[in-house]
Amino acid sequence: MTNSSKRILVAVCLLIPAVLFAQFETAEVLGTVRDNSGGVVPKANVTLLNQETGIQAKTSTDENGNYDFFNVHIGRYTVTVEAAGFTKFSTIDVTVNVNARQRVDVALQVGAVTETVEVTGVAAILQTDSSEHAQVINTQQIVELPLNGRSYADLALLSTNVHRSPMSVLFAANGTPREGAVNVNGMRSTYNNFLLDGLDNNAYSPSNQGYSSQVVQASPDALSEFKVLTSNFSAEYGRVGGGVINAALRSGTNQFHGSAGEFLRNTDLNAVGFFPPAGGVKPTLHRNQFGVSIGGPVIKNKLFFFGDYEGFRQIQRYANFDSLPSLSDRGGALPVAVVNPLTGTVYPANTPIPISQLNPFAAKVLNDLPALNGPGRSNNFEALLLVRDYSDKYDAKLDYQINDRMTSFVRFSQRKDLPYFAPDIPGPSGGGGNGHIHAIQQQAAIGYTWSVTPSQLFEARFGFTHVLAGKVPPYLGGSSMQDLYGIPGLPTTPSLTGGLNTQSVTGFNAFGRQGTNPQFQNPTSFNPKFSYSWLKGRHSLKTGYEFVAIRTEVLDVNPLYGSDTYGGQFSKPTCAQLGQAAGCTIANDATSYNLADFIFGLPNTIQLSNNLVTNTRQHIHSLYVQDDFRVTPKLTVNLGLRWEFATPLWDRDNYWSNFDPAANKLIQASNGSLYNRTLVHPDYKDFGPRLGFAYTVRPKTVIRGGYGISYSFFNRPGSAQEGINSPAAIFGIISQSIPAGGPVPSTFLTTQKSFTTGISNTANFNPITSNIDYIPADTRWPYTQSWLVSVQQQLTKNTVLEVAYNGNHSLRLPIIGDYNQAAPNQPGQTLGVQARRPIQSFGPITWLDPAGSNNYNGLSARLEHRFSAGLYFLNSFTWSKALGDSEQALESFPGYSVANPQNIHNLAAEKAPTSFDVTFVNVTSVVYELPVGKGRKFGARWNPVVDTVLGGWELNAINTANTGNPINVFYAPSAANDVTGLTQDWRGQAFLRPNVSGSGIDQSKAAMINTYFAGYTFTTPAASAPFGSLGRNAFRAPGLVQWDLGVNKRFRITERFALQFRSEFFNVLNHTNFGLPNQTSTSAAFGTIRTTYPARQVQFALKLVF
Repeated sequence: MTNSSKRILVAVCLLIPAVLFAQFETAEVLGTVRDNSGGVVPKANVTLLNQETGIQAKTSTDENGNYDFFNVHIGRYTVTVEAAGFTKFSTIDVTVNVNARQRVDVALQVGAVTETVEVTGVAAILQTDSSEHAQVINTQQIVELPLNGRSYADLALLSTNVHRSPMSVLFAANGTPREGAVNVNGMRSTYNNFLLDGLDNNAYSPSNQGYSSQVVQASPDALSEFKVLTSNFSAEYGRVGGGVINAALRSGTNQFHGSAGEFLRNTDLNAVGFFPPAGGVKPTLHRNQFGVSIGGPVIKNKLFFFGDYEGFRQIQRYANFDSLPSLSDRGGALPVAVVNPLTGTVYPANTPIPISQLNPFAAKVLNDLPALNGPGRSNNFEALLLVRDYSDKYDAKLDYQINDRMTSFVRFSQRKDLPYFAPDIPGPSGGGGNGHIHAIQQQAAIGYTWSVTPSQLFEARFGFTHVLAGKVPPYLGGSSMQDLYGIPGLPTTPSLTGGLNTQSVTGFNAFGRQGTNPQFQNPTSFNPKFSYSWLKGRHSLKTGYEFVAIRTEVLDVNPLYGSDTYGGQFSKPTCAQLGQAAGCTIANDATSYNLADFIFGLPNTIQLSNNLVTNTRQHIHSLYVQDDFRVTPKLTVNLGLRWEFATPLWDRDNYWSNFDPAANKLIQASNGSLYNRTLVHPDYKDFGPRLGFAYTVRPKTVIRGGYGISYSFFNRPGSAQEGINSPAAIFGIISQSIPAGGPVPSTFLTTQKSFTTGISNTANFNPITSNIDYIPADTRWPYTQSWLVSVQQQLTKNTVLEVAYNGNHSLRLPIIGDYNQAAPNQPGQTLGVQARRPIQSFGPITWLDPAGSNNYNGLSARLEHRFSAGLYFLNSFTWSKALGDSEQALESFPGYSVANPQNIHNLAAEKAPTSFDVTFVNVTSVVYELPVGKGRKFGARWNPVVDTVLGGWELNAINTANTGNPINVFYAPSAANDVTGLTQDWRGQAFLRPNVSGSGIDQSKAAMINTYFAGYTFTTPAASAPFGSLGRNAFRAPGLVQWDLGVNKRFRITERFALQFRSEFFNVLNHTNFGLPNQTSTSAAFGTIRTTYPARQVQFALKLVF
C-alpha cells in the first residue's frame, strides 16, 4: 500500500463513528400517518414484520407524522400502526425490493384500539421519494421467464436504455463471450458496476479473461431479485459511468424452501439454421444444467441458512468457415507468375513449383492442412467445431439475528468453469483458437448491522474476491518447433511448447496456434465498506466510505511461441524478371504472392516475446454524503456528493515504464512516491455531485428528474497496463525487405533461421521494434455527466406507465492510437512505415490519449403491470442515439469496431454512431399463470384428475426486437499505405477505411447474404492519401427479432410441494437473424454473410419446488 493510500485509509477510519452511512442491498420503508381528515398523527407506534422470518422492527412517527425504517431486507412485510383514539391499522403483503424507498402511507380511522382494520394494496407503486431511474427484476421474472443459458444478468435487457453488447454471449457463440455485457445509456459495457449483497462483484481482469463482467454469476434459483439502475442514482454508487446492477442473494426463512431440477437440451430438439451444414448433418448440442437450492431456519426467528449448487455440462458443435490454400496452391501451382528471390527463378502461372524448390517447412505445413470441402480459396473449408463447457458453482449463506438491534451474515461463493474451444483448423497445421480456458472465481462476504438508536444505523461489510483465469493452447506441452520442424531459437519448456507456432499468410486463416496463447490474469480484490445513517426530521442523512484494493497477476505478452507473417513483398516479379518491357502490366493477386512468400520461406515479419509476469496494483477510496429531503408532502429532493480517489495502476516489481514525449525516451518506475511507481500523476479532484427530485403532481402522477457526475476507473489498454511496456516486456520484431529484383541480403532470415537471433532477449531491446506504451503523465480519469427527466403515471392499481428522457456526455475517454504515427507517403514515394515516422528512434508508440468523447440521448417508455391475479407484464421501448469518436480498449469486437482511429490526428473524422448504438429496442416480457385450476379463478373445485390435466399452466415470454449495431468496412493496407504498424488487438490494428461512392439498394434475403454492400463501390486509396472517404461505422448490421416462449405445467403434490414441468422455446418462430458480413473490401469474400444467430432451440426441464 502506498503512503498516500495509508494516510487516506487512516483518516477515513477515524471518521467512521461520526459520519458513515450506506444502504447497500437493503431498502427503506417509510410513510406518513394521517387521520381521516388529513391531519398528521404524531407518536403513533409503527411495527414492520417480515412475514417470512418473523423478525420485526418498531418505531414511532415524528411530529410531522412521518416514520422510516431504513434497514429493511427485501421480502414481504406487514405494516401495523397503533395510536390512541384510533383503530389498529394493518396492511399485509407489502413487497420491498432491493434498494427501494417503499412508501406506505396510512390513514387511521377513529375508534377503539382493540379494533383492527386490515387492508391490502396500500404500498405505493409510484416512485415518489427517489429520482433514480431503475428497473427491479423480481423473483417471478428471474425464475419463470425463459432464460437462454440461465444467466440472470441477461434479464437486465428487460430495462429501458439497456441493450446487448457485441461482447455478449449471443454475439459470440463461437468465441469468447463476456457474460453480463450490456450497454447502458450508450456507455461502454465495462463502465457498469455489479454489486452482490451490497459488495463489489466486478471482474477486475482488464482483459476479462474470466469472460464475465461479474465474479459471482449467481444461479436464478439463488437470487431474490436484482435492480438495474440506469440513471440518477444516489451518491452511494460510484466508479461507474453506465449502469449499476445490484443483486441480492436469497436468505433462509422460518420455513424450509428450495428447489431441485434439471434443464435438458439436445441436437434433436433444435432447428437447422439458414445455412445447412456440409453433408446435411445438424450441429451437435448436448446440454444439461442441473441444480438444487435450499434455505430454512437453524434457529427460528434467529439463525437462517441458504445454499445452492448448479452444474453445467455442454458439448456443442457449430459450423465454421475458413479460407485455406487450394489443392493447386499446396502443390505450388499458383494462378500468377511468381519469382523465388533466393534463386531468381520465375515460375509461370499455373505451373507447379518443383518440390525441391519448396521450403521444407512450408511443404510440410501445407501437406498437413485438412482436405477442403468447398471450392476456390474463400470459405472453402467448413468444419463443425467442438465447444465443450463444464462448470460448477455454489453459494452458502448464513443470516444471524444477534439481538433486536444487531444482525449479521456470512457468505461464500465459488464458480469453476473449464470450457474448451477446438481449433478451427484441425490437424498438425492447426491449433488456433482459445483452446483450454479455465476460470475459477471465489468470493467471501461478511456483513454486520447495528441499530444504534431507532433513528441511527451502523453497518460494516467486507468482501474478498479471488480469480484464477486464463487459457492454454490445445497442444501445450507437446513437441517443440525444433523437434517438429527443425526450427531453433523458440521455447523448449513444456509450459510453452506444443504444435505449430503462428504462421500468418495474409488472405488465408492463420496456420498454427493462436498467437496470444497462453495467457492468464489472476485478480484479487479486497472490499471493506462502512456506513452510518441518521434520520433527522424530514431529512434522511447518509454518508459512507468504501475501499477497494485490486491486485492482479498477469501474463499477457505475446507471441510467446513465435510468429511469422508473409505479406507477398518478395515473390512478385518485376517486368524485367518476366522478360517484358518496363511498365508492363503485372497481375495483382496479393493472396497468391503472400502464399508464394510462405512457400519459399520468406517471412516479412518475425516476432517473439519474452515470458514476463507482472503484478499490478490499484487502490480506490470513495466517500459520499446523501440527503433525501422531504421538502413538502409532494416534493422530495435528493442531494448527494461523492468523492473518489483511484490511484493510477502500478507494478509490484516496478516493471512499469512510460514514454516521455519531452525527451523522446522511456522512463522507468521506481520506489518512492505514487508518481514514481505509476508514472502518472494522481488525480485527487474527482468530485461527483448528484441532484434529483421527485414531485407528486397528482396522487397518480409523479415527475422526476436529476443530474449527476460519475467517474470510471477500469479502462486501461492491456492486462499488464504499462507493464507490457519495454524494456521489461520484450516484443522482439524483425521486419525484412528485399530490393525489387534482388539480390537477397545476406542477413535475410528465412523461416528455418528466423528465431536463431535471440530477438526476445532483454539485451536485444530495440525501441524501434519493441512495444512502447505512452500514457500522458497528466491523464485524469474519464467522467460522465448524466441527466434525466421522467413522468410516471399510475393507470390502474397495479399498472404504471413511465416516459423518460435520458442523456449523458462522457469526456476524457481513452483512445488508442500511434503517437508516432507515420506521415503518408508523398506522391510517387514507397517508403516503409519507419522511414516516415516523426520520431525515428522509436517504432509505433501506443498512445492512450484521453481525448475521446461520447454523448447519448434516449427517449424511453415503460409500461409495467405488477404481479397480480397471476399476471406480470413489462414492455420497455427505447429510441436512442449514441455518438462518439472512440471505442473501448479490449471491447472492440471483430466486425463491429476497432479500438484505434485510422488517423489519430483527425478525431473529427471518427465522430459517428458508436459500435453499441442501437436506434430502436423493444423488449416485452410476460409471466402469466393461467386462471385455471385449484387456487385460481376458474376450476377451484375441480377434482384432482381434472386439475392435474387442465390446471396449473403458465405462459411466459420474452420478445426482443432491435435494429442492428453499426459496422465498418476496412481495407488491409499495404506497406506503402500503412501509417501505424500496430498489430496487436489491445494496441489497435492497422485497419484503414477505403474510399466509397454510390448508394445502397434494397435486396432480397437471398441476395443480401452474397452482396450485403450492393450499390456501393469501394476503392483502395493511394499511398499518398491512405485515409479513405468512408466514415467510421457507416453501415448497420442486420437487426434482431426473437421471441422466446415458455410453457410450464405445475403439478401440486402437497400444499408445500409442487413439480413443475417446463418447456422453453428460444427463437420459437425460428426467425433467421443474420450475422455480420465480411467487411474487408480487399477480400474475395467481401460483403458475404455466412453465419446466423441461433435457430430455434428447445429446452425441457423438471423442477421440484417447495
